[in-house]
Amino acid sequence: MSGRQDFEVPSFMEKREISEMLFSEDDIKAKVKEIGALINKEYKDKLDGKPLIVIATLKGATVFFADLVRTLDVDHVWEFMSFSSYGMGSSSSGAVQMVLDLKMDIGGRDVLVVEDILDTGNTLKYMIKQLWAREPKSVKTVVLLHKTEMTIPGVSAEFIGWEIPNHFVVGYGLDFAQKYRGLPYIGVVAPWVYQNPTDEKLKSDGSILSGDVSPMLNPADQKK
Repeated sequence: MSGRQDFEVPSFMEKREISEMLFSEDDIKAKVKEIGALINKEYKDKLDGKPLIVIATLKGATVFFADLVRTLDVDHVWEFMSFSSYGMGSSSSGAVQMVLDLKMDIGGRDVLVVEDILDTGNTLKYMIKQLWAREPKSVKTVVLLHKTEMTIPGVSAEFIGWEIPNHFVVGYGLDFAQKYRGLPYIGVVAPWVYQNPTDEKLKSDGSILSGDVSPMLNPADQKK
């Protein structure tokens, strides 16, 4: 990890919002290239003339997805899915609902799911179950980050970038209340940010006040 390296933030942020950088832009580029090579090796000469269906889960995986597919040397097509978890309070109940479904038939096809982070695994478990119900030839998953201590039994990924502790991480597509997705590195949010989401500076984009996202008070609630 790159925690002790210095990092910059955009002009609309305060540097104290990020307590440390875990992975730099160069770290991520190297890791994505490494994962892409493993995927190419896995699917080379195994697709029976049909392109691999690569599915990005919106919104968090989009940056990782965009970089990853450009490393692929196997024929592939893109698809997108989105899921939401609903709860009565500030964190998810763990109940998952699909809000964007696939457009194409995956029956008899090889499918690769691209996720930004594997946390509890509730969403991924639900997603994989939905995909297998459509009778694909295979379903495999690639995740950039895996919080191993948080994941429920029976949920895993075939391709994993990094295993990380239970930190609240942002950047490179990962967010807190829709903020920080555009950071080119992956960093840890300072605890005061998610423990005090009523801070006026954090409400300036309207994301918390508008009800778009429930504020998460525990790193374990980052993604279900």
